[in-house]
Amino acid sequence: MERKEFIQQCGKICLGGILMGGLLESCAGNYYATTTLANDQIAIKKSEFFEVKNGISKPRKYVLVKNEKLSFPISVYKINEDTYSALYMECTHNSCELNPNGDFLICPCHGSEFSNLGKVQNPPAETDLKKYNVISDHENIYIQLS
Repeated sequence: MERKEFIQQCGKICLGGILMGGLLESCAGNYYATTTLANDQIAIKKSEFFEVKNGISKPRKYVLVKNEKLSFPISVYKINEDTYSALYMECTHNSCELNPNGDFLICPCHGSEFSNLGKVQNPPAETDLKKYNVISDHENIYIQLS
């Protein structure tokens, strides 16, 4: 192997390692909530928005929900004590699955960004995300699918 080839190979390996590390890091914080489905309505316990480690409770900004009726997950953001936002995680630009990143959802295909309320923050997407109606009671959050 010639020196130039060796340097190119090393560069590709390093770049691949950096990209994989970023991908793994973005997935590490995602939490899929346990849910129940009845009458086209998903129920999530409010306690799912807290992570307990070693007896210490830490709030989560969002949880993810998967359902066999849907092709993409739903991200549920806690906006304040009694307000939640449920967003279908399909990019409105190119139908790629979005990645949650703090208070934003980011499209890995072309870089579109959406707020935790589903509003376009960065093109190329021009249309806001599909939102679901959300209601809550003392213990649960309910996402209406239809």
